[in-house]
Amino acid sequence: MAKNRRSKNKRNNLKIIFLLLVIVVLVIVGYLIFNKFIVPVWERYAEKPIITKEVPYKEEEREEVQPVPIEEMVEVNLYFSDSQAMYLEPEKRKISQTPSLARQAVIELIKGPENSELYPTIPQGTQVNEVYIADDIVYVDLSEEIFKNHPGGSSGELMTVYSIVNTLTEILPIKGVQILVGGNEKNSLVGHIDISMPLLRDKDWIKP
Repeated sequence: MAKNRRSKNKRNNLKIIFLLLVIVVLVIVGYLIFNKFIVPVWERYAEKPIITKEVPYKEEEREEVQPVPIEEMVEVNLYFSDSQAMYLEPEKRKISQTPSLARQAVIELIKGPENSELYPTIPQGTQVNEVYIADDIVYVDLSEEIFKNHPGGSSGELMTVYSIVNTLTEILPIKGVQILVGGNEKNSLVGHIDISMPLLRDKDWIKP
C-alpha cells in the first residue's frame, strides 16, 4: 500500500516537473516571438512621423552695392610765373569741390604748373597748415619753408605773394588774402612785400 502511494507521488512529481518545463519553454518562445515580431511592429506605429518642411527656393541675398559718389570737380585759375618772373599767367585746372576749395587751390599752387612754359611760385617743401575764411578775408597759414626755401629777390617775392592772392580772390566770397607763417603774421616773406595786412587782388601782375 505504501509502495503504491510512493509510486503515485513520483508520477505526480514528474507531471509537475514536465508541466513546469513546458511552461518555461512556452514563456521563452513567447518572449522571443514578442521581441522579434510584436515589438518592432509596435515601435513602427508608435513612432511619430518626422515632418520635413520644404523651404521654397530663395535667391541668394546680395548686399546692395552703394554707388561710389563721383567727386564734383570745379575749374579754377591757378596763377604761375612767366619765364621772366615779370607777370603771372593763369593755368586752368580741375580740382575736387571740397568744403575748403581755397585750401585745395593753395595745395595745387604748391604742386606747380603743368604747363612747361610756366614756373612755380611757391618754394618746394612748403606745407599748408590752415586755411580759413572770415569776413570775406581768407587766412592762409603756411609752413616756414615759404621763406626758408625762397630764392629771394623782389620779383620772385611778388610772384609768390600775388600768385596766392590772385588765385584765391577768384573764389567766392574771398576779396582779400592774409598770408601767415607758422600761425603768425609776418612783415614780409623775404624783405620786399608787406604782408602784415590782407592784400587785395592786383591785376597789374597778370599778363595782358
